[in-house]
Amino acid sequence: MNEHAMIELATDLSAPAQTSGHWPGELAFDASDFAARLHMIQADLSARGLDGSLLFDPENMFWLTGFQTIGYFTFQCMFIPNEGLPTVITRVVNRDMALALPTIGGVEAVLDTQDHIDVLCGFLERLGSRQIGLETGTRYLNVRDYRRLSALGSIAFQDWDGVIEQHRPVKSPAQIDRMRQAARAVEAGMDAALKTIAPGRTDNDVAAALYQRSIAAGSEYIGHPPMVVSGKRSALCFALWKRKVIERGDVVLLEGAGCVDRYHVMMSRSAVVGNPTDEHKATADALIGILETAIDVIKPGETAGEIDRRCRAGIEKLGLGKYFKSRVAYGIGIGFPPNWAEGHIYAIRPDDPLMIQENMTFHIIPTMFREDFGMAISDSIRVTATGCEVLTQYPRDLVIVD
Repeated sequence: MNEHAMIELATDLSAPAQTSGHWPGELAFDASDFAARLHMIQADLSARGLDGSLLFDPENMFWLTGFQTIGYFTFQCMFIPNEGLPTVITRVVNRDMALALPTIGGVEAVLDTQDHIDVLCGFLERLGSRQIGLETGTRYLNVRDYRRLSALGSIAFQDWDGVIEQHRPVKSPAQIDRMRQAARAVEAGMDAALKTIAPGRTDNDVAAALYQRSIAAGSEYIGHPPMVVSGKRSALCFALWKRKVIERGDVVLLEGAGCVDRYHVMMSRSAVVGNPTDEHKATADALIGILETAIDVIKPGETAGEIDRRCRAGIEKLGLGKYFKSRVAYGIGIGFPPNWAEGHIYAIRPDDPLMIQENMTFHIIPTMFREDFGMAISDSIRVTATGCEVLTQYPRDLVIVD
């Protein structure tokens, strides 16, 4: 079936499309960038003797074509042929978003009365393809659907994992430009949140300030809720705001992000309401030390494991290593809820042989969770030819609220 016929089929499945061609401005980056990526991926398919591949991860679909919809909470996938433009197999309400893009060749729409795997299998059988790559390492392909696809005897599926992911850590100038814009948004949100902290306010007030100001400064919806938590609950990793009234003596831990064209930049800061204790000050100093060591030692040619070792050595000397349980940094870039990071692709962590390259981007996230409080002081960076560009620009000192 040719691309024109597939578009006509999708249009006939329900009410008339709201699009009458491609929508200017819907494609986040230049069409030539996406064409170059598609060429690379199709060269891989041809080298493996594959007729095409199926993508299920919304991040990888976005990287390849610029297609995005919040509607991925229902089934969707993308078929990449070894020649021609991709086809999106998706719920019919997502169809027009796909057809608005010049990077998409067609849509196989799934009505709410249809079984999505039946539709996908019918589409594949009509294509007559026999060797198909399958993205099996994603959370968006469940076991039941995988088993049903595997039972399709007319097609030989091959695992096709990590092909797109290997291209994502090193960012293009256009992607870095979006991340600089995202940094300005999260800086604005963090500034507003820190200025909202006061006895009698709630952690909800602080979270609202962080959200409102970062969005007003240009951020789109982010891939993960910001971390805003106060008092003893700050010692619980991934605890979030919960209407707690802020009191004197509380630590307030803040972690937020800005997002522009799905590219994220994050930062964390911590505050104490009233006079900080020696333990508060020592913890903040240790976190700042890790952060600044990482900024000093990250550069092309270093391995992630060696950077992690050098950052961890300082905190071990202080006797605080037992409180530092996380990675030194994780990769950042494309994010869709529930994830705002690329840490599942690359990170700076113990013994990791990853070789650092120019234009990789990281969130350096020193964090400690002690008995009665937690703190984080973090920044996002881009690897330059000789070191780091710090994307987030905001004072790192422990914030003391009178």
